[in-house]
Amino acid sequence: MEGSSTNRDAKNYELLAYYYDSLLSDRESFGLWLAYIEEKPFRTVLDLGAGSAIMAAILANKGYDVVASDISRQMKEAATKNFKGEYLVLDMTDYHLDRKFDLIICLVDSINYLQEDELDSFFICAKEHLNQNGRLLFDMHHPCRLEEFADEYLEEGHIDDIDYLWSIESDPYDRLINTHFTFYTPNGMVLENHTQHVFDCEMIQNKMEEAGFAVRIIDDFVEEEKILVIGEKR
Repeated sequence: MEGSSTNRDAKNYELLAYYYDSLLSDRESFGLWLAYIEEKPFRTVLDLGAGSAIMAAILANKGYDVVASDISRQMKEAATKNFKGEYLVLDMTDYHLDRKFDLIICLVDSINYLQEDELDSFFICAKEHLNQNGRLLFDMHHPCRLEEFADEYLEEGHIDDIDYLWSIESDPYDRLINTHFTFYTPNGMVLENHTQHVFDCEMIQNKMEEAGFAVRIIDDFVEEEKILVIGEKR
């Protein structure tokens, strides 16, 4: 791996944003989400944690009125190659928009970046921004992922114009999945560390019901990988 001896710690998605689609995007999987997204009629969509906005672009191209959003300004910038619509920079646990939506989505394990004590705010904000009988749809890590990454996963390679090292390891005791990226840039190594929390389904359901949702959980959405959760505003 090439690169100078200079190291820099980056914030989440500060550099990864520009390599996200090449490293992490699985476009074929978006059809799995779409089947559930379109099972009930809707027109307006808020995409939380939209990242590179592939799903936002898919929905916009199908004629839906879509607003994408993410907490990362770098992700917003990187998403311009996929999505040409409105893209907001916001915190999914604390936002106040002057409109409501038929559907709010939060895909690709984005909710797993939240702490457990942030979930109440996430659900309350979502409910406040949904029309009556509107739906919140999100996916999250299956608990089996903690076992899957009990032994560290390592990958190294070259993507676009840089070399990289990618590792994933779990912390079963604290129910965490820790992902580390090292990018070997011409100006030195850039490190990005991502921590995600693996949530208990019963806890999620209880919090959502307390917030005012009727809840449906599909725990085999992607077997031993992803759980899909659908909440309908009561």
